[in-house]
Amino acid sequence: MRQTGMICKRIVAFVCFSLLLLASGTAFANETLVVQLTGVDARALSYIRENIVPSFEAKYGITVELENVDWANRLDRLVVRTAGGVPPDVFMSGAEHILELVQNNLIAPIDEELAAWEEADDFFPATWGSSTFRGVHYGVPFYTAPRIWWYRISLFEEAGLDATQPPSTWDELLNAVRRLSRYDGETLVQFGYSLQRINPGDQWSAIQDWVVYLWQAGGELVSEETLEPLFDSPAGREALRFVVDLRDAVVGPATELPFDDWGNLAFSRRASAIYLAGPWVPSEFHGPLRSEMDDVAAFWQVAGAGGPASVVFTDWLGIHPASKNKELAWRFIQELTSAQALVDMHMHNGTLSPRRSTVSDYVAELPLTRYMYMSMDVMRPYPVYPNPDKVMKEWHDQYVKVMRGEISVEEGLAEAARLWAALSQ
Repeated sequence: MRQTGMICKRIVAFVCFSLLLLASGTAFANETLVVQLTGVDARALSYIRENIVPSFEAKYGITVELENVDWANRLDRLVVRTAGGVPPDVFMSGAEHILELVQNNLIAPIDEELAAWEEADDFFPATWGSSTFRGVHYGVPFYTAPRIWWYRISLFEEAGLDATQPPSTWDELLNAVRRLSRYDGETLVQFGYSLQRINPGDQWSAIQDWVVYLWQAGGELVSEETLEPLFDSPAGREALRFVVDLRDAVVGPATELPFDDWGNLAFSRRASAIYLAGPWVPSEFHGPLRSEMDDVAAFWQVAGAGGPASVVFTDWLGIHPASKNKELAWRFIQELTSAQALVDMHMHNGTLSPRRSTVSDYVAELPLTRYMYMSMDVMRPYPVYPNPDKVMKEWHDQYVKVMRGEISVEEGLAEAARLWAALSQ
């Protein structure tokens, strides 16, 4: 596949640099456990350094080296270390990235370890999806982010809607959105449904939210076996029409829209009534907006012809196949994903522990998290597919044209599927 070729080119591009590192003596002995984390915030990183690492080093008589990279360079750093013969023993990944790791032999299976680990059953089943490919497990969930529909109780009441009976069907959702959208002449002053994640400018969020409605319509994004696109289907067309209808139900007669972006969320400003989003919402309302916490609730049983469904994203920890310390790597993962560590690291960071045994701790301290835990039965992991960056762009280009009315839903999905399939070869 072209994805494999892309990784190989990266290895070739970095191999000279890696050899220079080796020539200068920058290598790691077996007594050092190298752990590469991705995008871990300062609080969690400090906890790991101050609590997990010292006790682990003392217990096993080794040194633990932590490297915190970001999502933009995490693959490059992994390739550099692998090409130079000094890969991390443990590293962090997530979402659709499992495929590129498996195809390029950058991740080791851990089914044997999981079979002997009694605590594996403590993790919510849906949280394993991001680190599983074709039935083989490659990682342990580190934190998770289910998407549910948050809503403002007071705005429902002001619109004459029963806030105790939120929408459960597409028709009910559309009707609620129309009643919740308010205008001042041609200016939209209140989003009935936040457009922040389906806005054409947000490439990744648009498809992540659309796949929820695709599943609810009974469709699939890709084939689990062949990884070929399946979304150019009756269900796909129905789902995309629904997203267009959602947008139109919000915009109505408006020609001007207020800000609704990551730096100025309408939902936080009480300028949006419904928001399909993740754990960053309760994090904010348990923090700077705590005085408004009682005005926020959530629902997750929205259903189309295919029944209720939503998407969950889970970041996880895995072991490099070239690690010389696989047993210690596995033990470090167990330490880092223990129930107590997950609570201490993630409770106040806007991230959710993937363990059942931590639910009571979370709900007692952060009451709004109960909605996310209650929704786990309808959650599905985001699908994996080749060349995610490239196929995402091609899909999004067609999505933008559909949202702008430049092409039909049928034309957009057909062309997106054609381009997607070509990039998956």
